[in-house]
Amino acid sequence: MKLSSRDQQIFTAIMSLYCDGKGSAIASSRIVKQKGMSMCSATVRNAMARLEKHGYIYSPHTSAGRIPTKKGYQYWFDEFFSLSEVASFWQPNQDTLIEFSHLISQKYQVCVFAGLPQKISQTVFRVEVLDFDKTHWLILLIDRQGQSQNIKITKPLEANEEIRNQFNTWLNMVFGQQTLAEGLKRMQAMSNTAPMFCHGSLNQWTRALAQKLGEEDCIVVGDSYLFKHIQQSEQPLIGSPLLNYVEEKLALKQGMSIICGDDLPYEGFEGLFLLSIPYFSQQYYQSRFTILCENSSEIEAIINEFAIFDDVALNA
Repeated sequence: MKLSSRDQQIFTAIMSLYCDGKGSAIASSRIVKQKGMSMCSATVRNAMARLEKHGYIYSPHTSAGRIPTKKGYQYWFDEFFSLSEVASFWQPNQDTLIEFSHLISQKYQVCVFAGLPQKISQTVFRVEVLDFDKTHWLILLIDRQGQSQNIKITKPLEANEEIRNQFNTWLNMVFGQQTLAEGLKRMQAMSNTAPMFCHGSLNQWTRALAQKLGEEDCIVVGDSYLFKHIQQSEQPLIGSPLLNYVEEKLALKQGMSIICGDDLPYEGFEGLFLLSIPYFSQQYYQSRFTILCENSSEIEAIINEFAIFDDVALNA
């Protein structure tokens, strides 16, 4: 239902005042005073009565002010934000992702969790095998941006500079211009072409590299802000379990998606919202950046934090 311009004005005032990080019920007098409305309290009260009749706000207690309903939040998100256009093709590197997670969590006192870039989908530009110490080589799998995945492996007994250089050349043939996932497959398929003194250790190295690249990578920041809302039994869900659910539910949906805590298949998330944005690397989907916050958090300001990424995309 479309609201009149006056009712929309009152409605947005209620939403901005309630979602200020404190969550106090909003009285008509507060709207007039703090929002500089060119109308009297009686006019505001009448508009609030209409909004309550439509199901957008309600009074939690007798003689209390009004707070938004689930329907009111949904109307707010649908009518006042272009969520599908928010950071629609965000491509942060890992350092940016981690720094932004801490920034958002600390600034708004919310929980942030995100899957770190998937190592396995990165494309290798070149490989370097370095002499690490007496018993180990260090393998650097380097992409075009200069970021590398490193793994320390045990040298073959016959190791010398010539064998190391031969192995270096062979790994570049195997991994060059391939994703890490494809490179691992090629290591197994091309094992018979590896330098002779490396054959005995090749299976062990392949398993070690696959294990390292397959390690779970999920950052969780600020979960302590939710401890007063979420029962101890539900707290382990924050992170990979919840991220896996969100990724499955939203798939590759672009822009920002918002899920009401009531709609999550877990208990204890009532009164919370989950804001989630997919991110990419080298045109490939990586994971999701997800914020879990109280429904009275500064949601509008949080959404606007992503505008900088839209500006970067437009100017790129």
